[in-house]
Amino acid sequence: MKIFDRVKKNYSKLERRDFLFAYLIVLFPVAQFLIFWFYVNASSIGLAFQDSMGNFTWANFKMVYNGFVDEDMLGINLGDSLLRSFILWIVGEGFIFPITLITTYVLTKKIVGHYVFRVIYYIPGLMGAIIWTLLIKEMVAYSGPITKTLLSLGVDLPLGARKNGLLRHEDTAFVTLLTVRSIMGIVGNNAVLTGAYTRVPDELFESAELDGAGFFTQMFKIAIPCIWATICTLLTFALCSIFTCDYNVWLFTDGTGRYGTSTIGFQLFNLTYRLSTGSGSTGYGYPAALGVVLTAITLPVVLVGKHLLEKMSENVEV
Repeated sequence: MKIFDRVKKNYSKLERRDFLFAYLIVLFPVAQFLIFWFYVNASSIGLAFQDSMGNFTWANFKMVYNGFVDEDMLGINLGDSLLRSFILWIVGEGFIFPITLITTYVLTKKIVGHYVFRVIYYIPGLMGAIIWTLLIKEMVAYSGPITKTLLSLGVDLPLGARKNGLLRHEDTAFVTLLTVRSIMGIVGNNAVLTGAYTRVPDELFESAELDGAGFFTQMFKIAIPCIWATICTLLTFALCSIFTCDYNVWLFTDGTGRYGTSTIGFQLFNLTYRLSTGSGSTGYGYPAALGVVLTAITLPVVLVGKHLLEKMSENVEV
């Protein structure tokens, strides 16, 4: 009571009303965090150590181990799925992301037709994952334009790919998925990077031009250092999703993950979905244990990666 009396004495009625409004505004996201993040994750960790009767067990982690060294109950090797996820991430962040930095910078320099190219960049993001996936599936089907174009160019496609499409043969399915990931990755961060580039003062570029700096010199010496904080944030978020993003494997393969396309993110979703529909052969303990193992792998990677990115940002001079 003394605390409330002190508040009444030190603050006016209007100020106390403002404080109450601020607390009520903050209350919703805090409650959302406690329920949908803390409670859900704490429950998942608890499920990893429980059997179907709620008793303590290590059997779920043994099934995860067997899934890595052999196959899980769905006939998919978790080690291969983990490797595919890593390959997709490396291609997306190590190869496609630098290309996105360059293409976005070129568009912000207002070249001829830059408005048209910018609209073309935004169209895939506006279409939605399901529509985009259905469109790609039709294009790479056995009668699709991409498959026909490859055959007309003399590309020696496997017989199964020619009969069933590029996504239905082990030699072409993952390569097709990797290509789609690359195309979508180029346009993925375009809006964020465009906003970051446009905040760089024009005076810096004008001064560099007077000093004789070329196009790429301005980009690597001025533009990228100025938006380095944004780049670090995007890469940190990318590290967090290194093993959990499913890259639309469910939609591309009709929920099967066959033909060598299964990723670890797809496998997590597939297991949980089958259990929720009653078609799974285990309890939620197995996918929960798999999530704990992936968290144990990802956490040090994210912490070390974030530390290195922060160290690099300290050395960046604008």
